Amino acid sequence: MTLTYLLVALGGSLGALTRFITNNLVSVEIPDKPYLSTLIVNVIGSILLGFFYYVSHSLELKPNIREFFVVGYLGSLTTFSAFSFEFVHMLDERSFMKAITYLSLNLVLGFLSIYLFLRLIKDF
Repeated sequence: MTLTYLLVALGGSLGALTRFITNNLVSVEIPDKPYLSTLIVNVIGSILLGFFYYVSHSLELKPNIREFFVVGYLGSLTTFSAFSFEFVHMLDERSFMKAITYLSLNLVLGFLSIYLFLRLIKDF
C-alpha cells in the first residue's frame, strides 16, 4: 500500500510539473490567450486517459501503474480527463439520464460555486 501512495505522489508531481510547464510555454508563445493552456491540458489529459484505457485493456497492467498514471499524473494534470471519461463511460452503458445529470451538475455547480464565492468575497 505504501508503494501505491508513493507512485500516486510521484505521478501527481509529474502531472503538476507538466501543467506548469505547459502554462509557461503557452503564456510565452501566446500571451494574449491566457486560458489556452487549460484547454490544452484538458484535451491532452482526455486523449491520454483514452489511450491508457485502451492500452490497459490490451495489456495486463498492474494496478500500481494505473494509480500512478490515472490518479497521480492525469489527476494532477487535469481532473477534466476523469470527468470526460466518466461521462463517456455512462454513455457507453447507455445510462443517458445519469450522464446528462452528471454533466449538468458538474458544469452548473462548478460554475455556480466559483461565481458565488467570488461574489461573496467581493462584498467583503
